[in-house]
Amino acid sequence: MKELRLRAAEPHEADDITALTLRSKGHWGYDQAYLDRVRHLLVMRPEQVRDERVVVAERDGALLGYYQLGGEPPDGELMDLFVDPAAIGTGLGRVLWEHATSSARERGFRTLELESDPNAEPFYLHMGAHRVGERTVAPGRSLPVMRIDFDDA
Repeated sequence: MKELRLRAAEPHEADDITALTLRSKGHWGYDQAYLDRVRHLLVMRPEQVRDERVVVAERDGALLGYYQLGGEPPDGELMDLFVDPAAIGTGLGRVLWEHATSSARERGFRTLELESDPNAEPFYLHMGAHRVGERTVAPGRSLPVMRIDFDDA
């Protein structure tokens, strides 16, 4: 088995990234009707990959996860961090988180904020982020808003 490789995503990988995102969401028990309703929010477009900071993790040519950073220093946003269901629990989420936060610091960010899936909130808390609020995204559905302050980390 080859080593894990982290690299900049390429625009032609947008559909594969979208498929990984949907598989990852599906892992948490969301039904197909829900995934169909929110699919437009989870699609990665080639121009996003080209114009924004998207990093993928791959092994043996297989896409296992990715993250996307946004914002302008000093305030950054972790727009996405998804792990393929087959790699959940292997430490890949931590690897992606550490790479994302290191990259954010190198770019001059002092904070990184994100909207977490409720199922992922314990992961982000364990990684050192703290909850700063929540955002209602649909009737009866809110997402935790998390932040890490690099001065505190």
